[in-house]
Amino acid sequence: MIVDLEKYLIFGSAADMDNFFTLAQRAGFIEFIGKKRKSVDLPQVAKTFLSAIKIAKHYSIHPHEAPVTNLGPIQIAERIVSMKGEEEALLEEERVVEAEIARISAFGDFSQADLDAIERETKLVFQFFVMKSDVAKEFVPPPVMIHVGTEYDLDYFVSIGKERKQYPKMIEIIIEKPVGQLRDRLFQVRQEIGKIEGDIKSFSNYFPQLQVGLAEHLNHYYLNLAKHNATLKFNNGLFAIEAWVPKTRIKSLFGLISELNVECVKIAIEQKDQIPTYMENTGSGKIGEDLLNIFDTPASTDKDPSLWILIFFSLFFSMIISDAGYGLIFLLTVLFLRWKFPNLHGVKRRILKLCMILSISVIVWGIFTGSYFGISFSPNNLTQKTSILAYLSEKKADYHVQQKDDVYQALIKKYPQISTMDGKEILQIKNKTGYPIFEQFSENILLEFAFIIGIIHISLSFLRYIRRNWSGFGWILFMLGGYLYFPSVIHATTIVNFMNWIPKPESHFLGLWFIICGLSLAFIAALFQRKWRAFTELLHVIQVFADVLSYLRLYALALGALVMARTFNNTLGIETGIVLTLILILFGHTINIGLGLMGGVVHGLRLNFLEWFHYSFEGGGRLFNPLKLNTRK
Repeated sequence: MIVDLEKYLIFGSAADMDNFFTLAQRAGFIEFIGKKRKSVDLPQVAKTFLSAIKIAKHYSIHPHEAPVTNLGPIQIAERIVSMKGEEEALLEEERVVEAEIARISAFGDFSQADLDAIERETKLVFQFFVMKSDVAKEFVPPPVMIHVGTEYDLDYFVSIGKERKQYPKMIEIIIEKPVGQLRDRLFQVRQEIGKIEGDIKSFSNYFPQLQVGLAEHLNHYYLNLAKHNATLKFNNGLFAIEAWVPKTRIKSLFGLISELNVECVKIAIEQKDQIPTYMENTGSGKIGEDLLNIFDTPASTDKDPSLWILIFFSLFFSMIISDAGYGLIFLLTVLFLRWKFPNLHGVKRRILKLCMILSISVIVWGIFTGSYFGISFSPNNLTQKTSILAYLSEKKADYHVQQKDDVYQALIKKYPQISTMDGKEILQIKNKTGYPIFEQFSENILLEFAFIIGIIHISLSFLRYIRRNWSGFGWILFMLGGYLYFPSVIHATTIVNFMNWIPKPESHFLGLWFIICGLSLAFIAALFQRKWRAFTELLHVIQVFADVLSYLRLYALALGALVMARTFNNTLGIETGIVLTLILILFGHTINIGLGLMGGVVHGLRLNFLEWFHYSFEGGGRLFNPLKLNTRK
C-alpha cells in the first residue's frame, strides 16, 4: 500500500534541536528536506568498518571461534584492514619473485659472492644473455660465450670476457639475486601469507561486532547530516527544517514533539517538489514490494502493484515450469533450506517465502495440467483425473467427432481406425513416444490459456487506472473481440466453441463487433477525457495487440521444457545400459530445470514489468528515506 505524505515545517528552540533529531532518529518516520545542500563526508571510521566487513564476508563466520582480545570494534576493523594490506603486498612480492625465478632459473643456482670474487681475481667479466631459439639456430657464439640451455623458445648464454660487451639480437639479463636466494625468499613469503591469512580468518569471526560498530557510526553520520540541513535563525536561537511525514504517522509526530519546545505546521506541497514514495506492506505484499524494487520505484501517485506482481509472477513462473514433479523438487529444496537456516530475517527470509510460494504454485499448475517430469501418461491414468487439461482435451475431441470438421478429417487420414471411436478413445491412440492426439490437443489448449491469461492480465491493468484512462474500457472490449474473432482467420476451435458456450458463427460475429465497438469506445472516451489528443489513442491498437501476443512466451517456454523432458525420457538411453540411461535422464532434467528457472524468473517478471506496466504504472519515484537508527542485519 502506498501511503500519502504530507509536508511539514518543523521549528523550535535551538537548545532542543539535538534532542529533537535524536528522538526523530529513534522514531524513524520523518524524512528531512535539505535546503542548504550540505553534505557531511562519510567518516573514515565508517569507511574502515565497511572495508573490514567486505574482507570478512569472504570467510566462514563462526563467532564462537573469535580470538580473545581487548580490542574494540574499530581497532578490530583497523587490524583486519591492515593485515589485508600486508597480505596484498606479500602477494605482489610473491608474484614478482616467481617471475624473477622463471626469468633466471635457466642459469642455475650459484653464489653471487663467489662470482664477484672470481671477477676481482681474474679481471674477467661474467654476463648473462638470452636469445630467441629460432635466431639462435643461425647464431655462431664467440669463443667467450657458453650456451647454457634452452627453455620454451629461448636460448640462454653466459659470456666470460675481459670487458663488458653487447651482441646483436641478444638481450642481457641482469641478475641481482641468484635463484637460491629467491627461492628462500619465496618460501618465507608464502609462510608469511599463510600466517596473515589465518589471522584475518580468525579476526573475521568478529563480523557481528563489526556490523554493530558500523551501524553506530552510520547512525551518528546520518544524524549529523540531518542537523546540517536545519536552518538557524535569530542569532542561532531558533532552528527550522522541512520534512515529509506519512499521513498515518501525523499523530506520532505531535507526540514526539509534545515535551520539547518544538512546533510543526503543515505546509503546501510545491509543484517543483518530488514527493517520495512511502510504501507500507507486510507479509505477501512485502515480498511483492521486493520484486517491484528490482525494476523501479512507483511514483507517489501510483497505486501499489506489489501484491499483483507477486500473484501473477507466481502464475507465470508456474506456467513456464509447468511440471508438478519439478515443483516437488523445488519444495523439498526450500524445506531443507528452512531447516538448515531457521534464523533468517529480513530480505533473506522473504526470499525463502517467495521460493515456497513459487514451489507450491508450480505443483498446483503441474497437477492442473497433469504434467509430472514430462512423462507421457495415458488420458485414463490416475494422474490425469485432476487435470483440467485432460478434461478439456476430451471435450475438444468429442466436439470434432460430432462436427466431423476439417480437424477430424485430417485425423481420419492419419489414423483411419478412429472412424468408429468417440473422443475419449481417440485420445488413447498411442505411438512409440506417447499419445500424439492427446498431446496435440493439450498443447493447443495450453496455447489458448496463454492468450486468455494475457487478456485477463492486461484487462486488469486497464481497470486499475480506469479513472485516469477511460479508453481502457474500449481496449478491454477490443481484446475480447480479438479472442472471439481471430480464430476464424486461422480456422481454429477455441474453448468457448468446443465447450458449446458460444457456437463458432456467433463467436466470430460477436468478436468482429466487439473489435469495432472497442475501438470506437476507446476513441470516444479519449475524446471526452483528452480532447483532440484522442486521435493518438488509436495508435495504441498495435501496442495492445503486441502486448497480448507477448504472452505466447508462456506457452513457448512451457512447451520447450516439456519437449526436452519427453526427449530425455523417451529417446535417450534406448540403445544404452540402464546406468547410462539413468545418468543421461538425470543430467537432462537438471539442465531442463536450470533453463526453466532462468526463463521463469526473467519472463515471469518481464510480463509484469513491461506488458502490464504499460497501462497501470508511472514509475520513476524515489523511495521514502526517513532518518532512522540502522541496526545490524
